[in-house]
Amino acid sequence: MVVVRIVVIVGVLLQMVWSGAVSGEERKSLELGGIIVTAKRTGVPPEASPVMPVETNYGTQFNIVTEEQIKEQNSYDLPSTLRDVPGVMFQSKNLMGSQTNHSLYIRGRGSSHPSPDLAVMFDGVPRYGALFGQLLGDGVAVSTIGGMEVYKSPQPSRFGSGYAFVNILPRYMMKEGEEARIDSSGGSDGTFDESISAGVKKGPFDIYASQSLTRTDGDRHNSAASQQSYYINAGYGINKEWSLRLLVNYVNGWTEAPMPDRPANFAVNGVNWPQAERYKTETTFTTLTLNHEYERFNGHLKAYWNDTTFQLLQELNAANGRRFANGSGGLWSQQEIGLYGIRGRETLRLWPGGEIIAGADLDMTELKNTQRTYSGLTPTAAAVNGGLARRVWDFPDTRFFSPYAAVSHMIGRREGFHIIPSTGFRYYQHSEFESKSAPQGGLVIGYGNTDLSISYARGVNYPSPIAIMNAVLTNAPANNPKAIKPEVVDHYEAGIVHKWPDKGSLGATVFNDKGKDRFLTYMGGAVPLRFNDPVGYYEIRGLELTGAAIPAKDLELFAAATWLTVEAKGADNVESSHMPYTPGFQFQAGAKWRFFDRFRVFADMQHLRDLYQGASAGVGRGNTLNLPVLTSKDKLGDITLVNARVSYRFDYRPMGFSNSEVFVAVNNIFNQDYEYAKGYPMPGTTFFGGVSLKFN
Repeated sequence: MVVVRIVVIVGVLLQMVWSGAVSGEERKSLELGGIIVTAKRTGVPPEASPVMPVETNYGTQFNIVTEEQIKEQNSYDLPSTLRDVPGVMFQSKNLMGSQTNHSLYIRGRGSSHPSPDLAVMFDGVPRYGALFGQLLGDGVAVSTIGGMEVYKSPQPSRFGSGYAFVNILPRYMMKEGEEARIDSSGGSDGTFDESISAGVKKGPFDIYASQSLTRTDGDRHNSAASQQSYYINAGYGINKEWSLRLLVNYVNGWTEAPMPDRPANFAVNGVNWPQAERYKTETTFTTLTLNHEYERFNGHLKAYWNDTTFQLLQELNAANGRRFANGSGGLWSQQEIGLYGIRGRETLRLWPGGEIIAGADLDMTELKNTQRTYSGLTPTAAAVNGGLARRVWDFPDTRFFSPYAAVSHMIGRREGFHIIPSTGFRYYQHSEFESKSAPQGGLVIGYGNTDLSISYARGVNYPSPIAIMNAVLTNAPANNPKAIKPEVVDHYEAGIVHKWPDKGSLGATVFNDKGKDRFLTYMGGAVPLRFNDPVGYYEIRGLELTGAAIPAKDLELFAAATWLTVEAKGADNVESSHMPYTPGFQFQAGAKWRFFDRFRVFADMQHLRDLYQGASAGVGRGNTLNLPVLTSKDKLGDITLVNARVSYRFDYRPMGFSNSEVFVAVNNIFNQDYEYAKGYPMPGTTFFGGVSLKFN
């Protein structure tokens, strides 16, 4: 870590000297990918609704979830903040909290476990379970989220390994002045949420700090959750062009997973594992960012450190729902995750209409996994655990270097006819796995408020180090990680968007993913003869329709529909038309209405059809690279959820209140019975209420 800090300091000094910093004030805008938001919006116009894509000059798209949208959704955990983004879904087993395995899915990707299909970032750097690739949502507090960018396809000039990308934008003071806020809410099943935040922005200096606590008793036995967060984000404008920002966040969270309400339909080595679990996540996360912006170029240099400890505790006996007695089994597993590195990015506008992007990511890991029986070793537990009461996997430190570049040029004028060709490239060099490269190309053809975008990109998905799990045991046979190739997908996409300024917008996108080289995760048994599937493949084809409108001054509407079809084949040449958590049809819609000046109603709904549970990764004990066989037993019932929130906003000058509110919210209004995994019914209708007091 000392070496990393020295490199960061030297890099900062060199970059400042090279660019010739001069005095001035810090940027007052928040950059969201290809757009600039110069102030927080009180409403959500169509171009910033969660369903309408934001277009880039590279023929690609991404979606934005704003801080206001998250508040209107009354979200208590990270996965639920994404519920209105088209083609995105999550699964859970309880009212609130996260879980250890795959739980977030984007256009049919994300069910591989263990595997990091989706890159989850906070402030542009990794914040997820680096061993198994899981979301680890308990490590991100909603109170720290200032917005999110959701990239639903490979885009090498924007992110590296993975097929899709969620970048969480941190909260900080954006406007001159002082503010403080107290938020408190509660409701069904002992749910309680509170946060206290305050910030100051004066001259070149700004600071924002918050504390939050979110907890619930859960809707059934062993389904409680809790999360505490302490957060600070401070910035200093060195001069007109340069600024420095430091972010520190400590989070301690845990989630209980309940027992299934019917027998488990799977076993490991013929032994049913306990299904009631508790997950504990403790993380300290830090970024230090040097930003600069000149007339013709802008960019940043960012150093980060992420220290996370994740524990999985299988404490309850599946047979009777009681805690294991001494010497009667149960599993305790602890992952120690250290992520650190440096990321730099520069955008150059050297000629009219032209843009060059260049950057590099250097990501390093220190990983360790310890596993033992929770309360003693039994013969059964010994058999499942390889005959050992305690196992330690000390993974090799990894280094992942990923430089990239892209260029685009606009021919014509944005207000009239325009053509924007682009191309880009990223190279991947991993210390443990095979090197790869990924090209991209795009074309935008438009006239005024109508744009047709066409793009191609290669997605590269590197295995998490768990792929060589048993190769790092002292008593395990060795293998050659360099023989493991990353998975790749060729992504083709075309989309058209038309906007009516201040009125609405419509969009349609078609896409096709062709994937190959699925890799096997070696969890024990005979060493596989091969780690990549030489025969199997998968293809996901999709159509997405989106729309947003403002039919009246105080009314906003949005809706989106996504259709997915699947064709897949494993190494055994068995074909399938289903993949786990890849819904055949998905529909999301919402409305926001302001009436009597101070009242607001927000309502949204989500519908999922033709949905199957399961996991799509190859977890090998020997040489099995076949796809999971999904049957009617794995098919979940259709899901339709309707939610609403009503608020009243008020000012009370004698006590300094400004733009405060009280609200009530109802989720699953029609009390639908549904589940994301067999045996784990989700809560019925739930009620919440709260108050937000803002002081300026």
